Amino acid sequence: MELEVTWGRAIRVWWAYVWRNIIAIIVAMLIGAVLGAILGAIMGALHVPLETIKIIVTPIGVILGFAISIVPIKLILGKDFGEFRLVLIKK
Repeated sequence: MELEVTWGRAIRVWWAYVWRNIIAIIVAMLIGAVLGAILGAIMGALHVPLETIKIIVTPIGVILGFAISIVPIKLILGKDFGEFRLVLIKK
């Protein structure tokens, strides 16, 4: 049975997404910092110019961020919210 979309229900789904997304962002930042430091150290040791390092490392961080951003969505799909569950239904 389809339920009415209310502000209360929307906020519950939003909050379920937001707090998971904050954790995903922190994880992505930590992974990005470690990978960036490793790549930066290696390229710095090879005397690669700083601008080139930035050009290489920045897109890697963006890709990592996009890849991790799907995790919170996947986690809330199928989640039980008490009076309803967030699911995908074939059209």
